[in-house]
Amino acid sequence: MLPPSFLDSPTTNSLKTVLFINMKTKRIKTTNSLRFSVYLPDECWELIFKHLLMNDKDYKSLSLVSKQFLSITNRLRSSLTIKSNLTTEQALNLIRRFPKLTSLNFIGRRDLDYILPQLDTFPFRLKSLKLSKISTIPATGLLEFSITSTLNSLTCSYTDYLHSSHMFLISDCFPELHRIDLSHCKHIYPDTLHLLLKTCRKNITHLNLTACSILTEDMMMNFRVPKLKVLNLSRSTVDDQTLNVITKSCTGILKLSLKHCDDVGYKGVKCVLQNCKKLREINLKHCPKVVRVNVDSMLLRRPSLRKIKLPSGVAWVAPLVSTKS
Repeated sequence: MLPPSFLDSPTTNSLKTVLFINMKTKRIKTTNSLRFSVYLPDECWELIFKHLLMNDKDYKSLSLVSKQFLSITNRLRSSLTIKSNLTTEQALNLIRRFPKLTSLNFIGRRDLDYILPQLDTFPFRLKSLKLSKISTIPATGLLEFSITSTLNSLTCSYTDYLHSSHMFLISDCFPELHRIDLSHCKHIYPDTLHLLLKTCRKNITHLNLTACSILTEDMMMNFRVPKLKVLNLSRSTVDDQTLNVITKSCTGILKLSLKHCDDVGYKGVKCVLQNCKKLREINLKHCPKVVRVNVDSMLLRRPSLRKIKLPSGVAWVAPLVSTKS
């Protein structure tokens, strides 16, 4: 019997039939009363699952159907979250099940200085590493892990303390990072961000500074990230002047989130529209100083805009232009 979570999946309609055929045709009675098995090899099922563009949640549901599907989905799964409720041994055994992981998310773990070096013994090579709700950066573990690392995305969210030494370590170990997430790290020292960006700035395309409390005009004077495309400043202390400094240095921003930025007003929004020549999306939801927004005026200043999240929470999306004559 299929698990309820799978039956509610958006990919269910086309896959229900496939699974039904698989389960019903394993043994078929012929006219001579001989029984034989109809069996699809793993490679065929892998192609089917990939064609259906299934995600990890779907794979988890499928793994309950049969041992064959469990084996297949283990090989297809690309991301995994390890929470604090597992022992070190349990966590490593769980990771070992999935040979093609590209992303690992550790939440609330205190044993990362031991676990991270062990990842080198597994067949996969991670592209994304997420560390959240930890007291401090596992410096020893990251240093050893970085020796053979191929990371291009690092998350250190909800970390209690990020010292200058931590930022120097990250930038030295992972100079090729494209994505950096420091969201909800409230105790970032003023000089730490510069240390990180000094080495990684040439490659960074995505930067998340949600709830960062150090974003002042003086602090951001040397904020130069030439390839930055996506910037999240939600719930931060950024104001109009600081926003002007940032967007003058990062004119290629395509997507900017200013959600719940209490100090951003019309002046700051105008600076963004003027400086970011290719801006496509801007989020102004719950910005108390930006009460009324004239969409037409914004589009006149920045015609490249395709989506505007208004302070009220309503989203304006550019209509699709038909190519038919």
